Amino acid sequence: MGTEDTAVVATRALGIALEAMKRDGHPDAEVKIDVRHRAAANVRFARNEATTAGESDEMTVSAWVAVGQRHASTSVNQTDDESLAKLATRALAMAKLSPEDPEKMPLLGPQTYMSVPSAFDDGLAAMGPKERAAVAARAVARGDQAKVQIAGFFERELEETAMQNSAGLVARHRETSAQYTVTARTPDGTGSGWGGRELHRAAQLEDEVLASTAIDKAARSAGAKPLPPGKYTVVLEPQAVFEMLAFLVGQMDQRLADEGRSFFAGKIGQKLFADFVSLRSDPAAPLTPGAAFDSEGLAFARQPWIVDGRVNKLAVSRWWAKKKKLEPTGRHSVFHLSGGTAANIDELVRGTKRGLLVTRFWYNRMLEPQTVTITGLTRDGVFLIEDGKVTGPVANFRYNESPVTVLKNVDAMTRTTWRAVAYGGAWHVPALRTHEFTMASPSAAV
Repeated sequence: MGTEDTAVVATRALGIALEAMKRDGHPDAEVKIDVRHRAAANVRFARNEATTAGESDEMTVSAWVAVGQRHASTSVNQTDDESLAKLATRALAMAKLSPEDPEKMPLLGPQTYMSVPSAFDDGLAAMGPKERAAVAARAVARGDQAKVQIAGFFERELEETAMQNSAGLVARHRETSAQYTVTARTPDGTGSGWGGRELHRAAQLEDEVLASTAIDKAARSAGAKPLPPGKYTVVLEPQAVFEMLAFLVGQMDQRLADEGRSFFAGKIGQKLFADFVSLRSDPAAPLTPGAAFDSEGLAFARQPWIVDGRVNKLAVSRWWAKKKKLEPTGRHSVFHLSGGTAANIDELVRGTKRGLLVTRFWYNRMLEPQTVTITGLTRDGVFLIEDGKVTGPVANFRYNESPVTVLKNVDAMTRTTWRAVAYGGAWHVPALRTHEFTMASPSAAV
């Protein structure tokens, strides 16, 4: 990353902003400064050759200014004093033009944050262009050997954030992350396979395993035969589990529930899911490291959202917490679904009399928030399971199903969890087996 320290920039930007407030006759204005420094590097490959590689390194400074109940924010990507002064002046001018916000909360004062030492990995930070090129080369070599078309993307990211405000809050976070996805396609175009994972440590990179998985699924999914729509027992691989779980978490909001706009209205304390299902957020956990604070600087606590199948807690914003006399939780971005005992996915398959093995979903959309019913398509490998064995490929389906039903009807999950490709936050999820899963109609997609 660059040499300019985000905390130093935040301190300087806040000082400049406070001086600007005084000059403009608003010495009591509230000011919050956010500084984000992101350095990313990637390599892309397609049709069995490396196609592009790139690097970016950018610092963004945002200023949030409030005058009474009016507030606004704006950003710049320059850090000289003149640019920071213009940033503050512009945010103030916008705030004065904004309508009053009845839900605006005062700035938070100093907070005590948990330590998250596992969020930054020197090995991943040091991964340079040679190492990234080697990831692409290994995938291409495997694709050539297997005589399949292979494509993928690997990106390594370093991010540092600093936050300071006029009420004395000071927060800082540093993390490394990477994302690797690889897709294989048979020459005749009828078979497709996928492998993908996010990680935050260099030692977690299993690119060869993922490439082999994609190639194997492509070969095994070629010439898939259609099955009739209906309700099936399904074994969902981790990426498919995440893609449904994300919709469930999006509905786990106390305000939505209290206003009757969520499935979870009146359901805190109720047992809605299988006995062994638990969902928690813990930014300090080695598997799901993340920032110890939210976008307002509120310190996170470890949150057990679902415990042994019961809804234990919903997310609560600061304003709603004040209105309802609750403790705010902040907006977490790390989640861990756990509670399974199965050794691996093969064990889930062996315990299935007849069902489907699903690699992942895509084009997922909400159908009905009140029941958290979503729709989407299967992709990159669906396989028939008969008498505990995978017996052949199946054509893709459109599904209509709720993650509530999935976690209610689940009878087994893997003990191991994997970090899904989530494009934000950190989600560790298992593979699972569930029943009565609705495959609504066939899909012609490969």
